[in-house]
Amino acid sequence: MKTLLNLISLKFIASLLGLVYSIIQVRYFGASRTIEVYFAAQTLVYLITSLTQGGKLAEIFLPEYHRLEEKQKGLGFKALNIVINRLLVFGTIIIIVVFIFTPVFMKLIIPGFSPEEQRQAVQIFRVLLPYLFIQIVNSFYITILNAEEKFGRAEFLGMVNIIINISILVLLYHSLGVWALVISLLLGKFVEFFFYYFQLKKIGYTYQSIWQLPHFNHVSFFKAMQATFLYVGATQIYSVVLTASISYLPEGTYAIFKYVQNLANKIKGLFIQPFITIFFTRYSKLVQKSKSVVQEFKKYLTGIISVNNIVLIGSILMGDYIIEIIWGSKKFDESDVQLAYIFLLFNILGIIFSSVGSIYRKMAVSHHKGKQLYFYWSFAQLLSALFAYILINIFKVYGLYFIIPINSFLMAIVSFIVYKKTDTSLPFKFIDKENLIFILLTLLAFLIKFSYTIDKTIPIIKEEKIIIFVTITLILISYPTTVVYKLFKNE
Repeated sequence: MKTLLNLISLKFIASLLGLVYSIIQVRYFGASRTIEVYFAAQTLVYLITSLTQGGKLAEIFLPEYHRLEEKQKGLGFKALNIVINRLLVFGTIIIIVVFIFTPVFMKLIIPGFSPEEQRQAVQIFRVLLPYLFIQIVNSFYITILNAEEKFGRAEFLGMVNIIINISILVLLYHSLGVWALVISLLLGKFVEFFFYYFQLKKIGYTYQSIWQLPHFNHVSFFKAMQATFLYVGATQIYSVVLTASISYLPEGTYAIFKYVQNLANKIKGLFIQPFITIFFTRYSKLVQKSKSVVQEFKKYLTGIISVNNIVLIGSILMGDYIIEIIWGSKKFDESDVQLAYIFLLFNILGIIFSSVGSIYRKMAVSHHKGKQLYFYWSFAQLLSALFAYILINIFKVYGLYFIIPINSFLMAIVSFIVYKKTDTSLPFKFIDKENLIFILLTLLAFLIKFSYTIDKTIPIIKEEKIIIFVTITLILISYPTTVVYKLFKNE
């Protein structure tokens, strides 16, 4: 409980700062094409970063790191250097190719934007390319810190990073406009790198230019890229199809979609990620030591579902009011608020699927099923791309609502199926006491919210309605909150 509370506290402060950052962004840029151009460039950066597969390989490396450290202290750090060195060479090749063909890629991603807007996105993207190198290293550094149970480092740095983002945006916006966002993103990543490096140095890590190690079969390890490369390619297709389809929707839709997606990521990072982070490390260690994992699995799965129930109830009852408070302005009117609210509810549904799927994903990776996981995920991503193209082209914005939860559901199903193939398969009971209560509480929140929304004759002013909804929210979330407390109070 202490570890969880520390992580959640740090995440909470970082999330508040992130909220301030998003408020400033919306105040400055609204749902304009300018911010959409930045989001498009940022999307391509993330797509290219994923080509190096740093994050995916870092996840697969964690149980390998534990295995090497069990064999001999320090071997894990040496293997870490080998992986980083080889990935940086691979990343350099990718950057050179992508830099040359950036205009072509940008036309594929945002075909609905004008040629001038595409050129602006190309310029921003090329300046952001150093992000790739830093992110490769950072993804491995934070994974190793978590593997050593040095929890909270990423969360603390998240606060520092957002403070940098806010400061630079406020100081440079009036002179540099959207380029202030570019500078803040890059500077934040450099700060992350140096912070992680010195944290690892405290526990004995030293960077070395080494390329092989007798106890670490790097060829076998990198063969995981054969499976993950297919997944990465499928993910690129899904992201490109989704972004390209959105680019033909009315101006402002993509900006609102990205604002809400970023907000949903912060919600997941605050309420869900601390559970996933601790669970992965503990489960991996238990597997390496051949100990029972049943209790750990049941506890964290129930805890995650409970927290999701709290978030969903709060979003249903208070989401539109919160969005109006933080983003509502002349550049973000009432129709924007309502669209953002609907996007938020569907994103929260996606978080529920992805968080439960993450439990099975981490267990599958701990049992060395990473290759199978990423192979079958590829088909889930391609199927998601097909859904994105069909739904958005036929139903426009209405079709866009369903893309995130569909994608999260498909990915979660794959994680569950792959894990079930392991020797220690643990069952998931959808119909049990807690889950049924959670479903009933969610339905009750939905009925209460939309009964007030539909019935315009109810003589209650807005301020009174907010107080009523806050009270109802606190009542409905009391049960899942109690469940979480009972599960983790003795830790």
